[in-house]
Amino acid sequence: MSEPASAFERAEWCTFLNRMLEAERAGARALLEFLGEYPRDGEAWKALRKVQGDEAHNCVLLGELLKRVGEPYSHATGGFLDKALALQGRRARLEFLCRGLGWSVREIEAALPRVPDAAGAAALTRIRDTHRGSLASCNALLKTQDL
Repeated sequence: MSEPASAFERAEWCTFLNRMLEAERAGARALLEFLGEYPRDGEAWKALRKVQGDEAHNCVLLGELLKRVGEPYSHATGGFLDKALALQGRRARLEFLCRGLGWSVREIEAALPRVPDAAGAAALTRIRDTHRGSLASCNALLKTQDL
């Protein structure tokens, strides 16, 4: 039987939150670019716009967690943005987005046992759950769209 995970130390918690914030910001910005490749208000555009809105909202949630512990939030954008924008074609970009969403889900799931407070755990659980929904939506697009 393994020992329970120890809670994040403050500095480690803040580093984790800022890293996730940078990744969410990168996803939100990449999706703004991706939206331009789809007919506005088409089904794919609507699905991706929801994913983009969730990414932007997740940035707010992470910023609030950092604010609660008195830590300045990062203004950086994660490397996902440049990698995503370097890809050509809707399919390649959506597949990369799915990998990024999966990465985020895994990072959050690994961190949840170490979150130092209930509010932090609730926020990360919400972010994880929105990513799961976004991943399902993007995978559905990959199956149904002529990309």
